[in-house]
Amino acid sequence: MMKRETAIETVSSSRSPALLEDASTADLLREAMSEAKELVRIEVELARAEVKDEVVHVRRAAIAFGVAAGALIVFACMVAVAVVLALGATPVAAVGVAAAFLVIGTGCAAAGYAFLPARPLERTRQRLRTDMNQLKEHIA
Repeated sequence: MMKRETAIETVSSSRSPALLEDASTADLLREAMSEAKELVRIEVELARAEVKDEVVHVRRAAIAFGVAAGALIVFACMVAVAVVLALGATPVAAVGVAAAFLVIGTGCAAAGYAFLPARPLERTRQRLRTDMNQLKEHIA
């Protein structure tokens, strides 16, 4: 957040209010366009950083979901083995192993769900709302 505030201060302090009062309309428009371009550049940079951060979280979620899927496949196989063993071997051991894989799969699925971002790009959305409100106040 400090980076954004410093950048905005740099953009807004490029000309003093006294100079802006004496400037022509063309100069003011050029200054406004310059500041708008800088603001867009800063917003894009911040959005990129936020996307990179969210990609890390999505990657973790994908890994957890992958482990969960593998464990659930093993669970289904163990249930099948338990059914086969129920017909003539010791099903208690096979069901116990299947239950363990079910617990592992459920835990990994829960962890994967927790890693997913609840509201993607929330900081960028909030910054854009703030910028729009400031722009509306400045224009009014």
